[in-house]
Amino acid sequence: MSESITKLTEFVSQALEVLWRNGMRSLLTMLGLIIGVGSVIAILAVGDSTTKSVLNILSPYSLASAFIFPKQQQPDPLLAQIRYDDADRVKRAVPDAKTVLPIMSLPMETRVNHQDKTVRVVTAGAGQGTDTTPLAEGRLFNDQDLSAHRRVAILSAQARHELLGDDGSALGRFVRLNGSDFEVVGVQAPPINQGLLGAGTTGLITVTIPYTLIPQLGYTYVFGLTVVAPDGSSVTRVANEAIAALKKIHGARAQYEERDIKQLNEGIERVFGILTGVIGVVAGISLVVGGVGIMNIMLVSVTERTREIGIRKAIGASRQDIVLQFFIEALLLCLVGGLIGLIIGVLLAEFVIHVWIKQLTPNIVSFGWGQIIAVSLLFSAGVGILFGTYPAIRASYLNPIDALRYE
Repeated sequence: MSESITKLTEFVSQALEVLWRNGMRSLLTMLGLIIGVGSVIAILAVGDSTTKSVLNILSPYSLASAFIFPKQQQPDPLLAQIRYDDADRVKRAVPDAKTVLPIMSLPMETRVNHQDKTVRVVTAGAGQGTDTTPLAEGRLFNDQDLSAHRRVAILSAQARHELLGDDGSALGRFVRLNGSDFEVVGVQAPPINQGLLGAGTTGLITVTIPYTLIPQLGYTYVFGLTVVAPDGSSVTRVANEAIAALKKIHGARAQYEERDIKQLNEGIERVFGILTGVIGVVAGISLVVGGVGIMNIMLVSVTERTREIGIRKAIGASRQDIVLQFFIEALLLCLVGGLIGLIIGVLLAEFVIHVWIKQLTPNIVSFGWGQIIAVSLLFSAGVGILFGTYPAIRASYLNPIDALRYE
């Protein structure tokens, strides 16, 4: 065992000496592999980070919730309109649903310091609901707020800044909506749902009010329904039951569609996975090019060192020793090139993520270092094994007498 380790150490030392002695040639040989590994690593890292960042945008929303809306294209749009009272009727028809709430999201004008501001008013029920954004201060709505039709509000971080300023506590203060004052009972923490998916609403100030105030705002029809399932695995089933209940209420011609965060997450993962895979395959072609270059230079090295191979065989080196010697040289060439490519790929990925991807989503989720390093080493070792084996085997089959006479 110790003899094998000694022999292996000797071969590694000889391989490093050969690579160092032919530094420029080794670097040019590794260039294709460096570009290939660097490209693959950068693409995998950017794809992984972008996917996680986009999914992080959706993280404040419950995976057990579904949103049901009338389809835009249908025979009778007026027939499919959802009424405020439909929420209670659907809840009675779908016992597995934890809750069914009407959805409203509409712009309103309010006046702050003699200036008109556009406020986006959305509705919510008691407790956490579908939006799980944590509160910076205050509380969520409770059952008493809903049953008593209290004019209370929860402000987004931007609404708190725009409407009340940043000094002191916002709790107990009032904002004026639709001619009525609403007491602030909570303020959300700064949101993460901006940037890529929130680009169209970042300029709006969001104020959340109890859904039971919808009739008092003068609305009979709502945008849709929020259906909360017992768990994420039953979202689709419960949503389909709610759609069936709506069809019974409004007629079979009424058409509805369901959207849930779980499906959106899966769709995003599939899209980014396919894009990353396709681009990765294209970048991986340079790995093949780099591998061919390494095999070519190893064949040249075998030719140049034919006499050396003959001497080693004459003094007792076995075919396995010759194979191992040249195989280790090819493997080290690939691993060194892979490590250089890893460093370049990571630097390139960091640049792309923090310069370009940052403009799409400000909340960047970093890629996994362990996975990236493992991929780079596997790619490099795989190229070394694939393209270094043939030259090593060819060297081992040289006839020692012919090799000694080679000039």
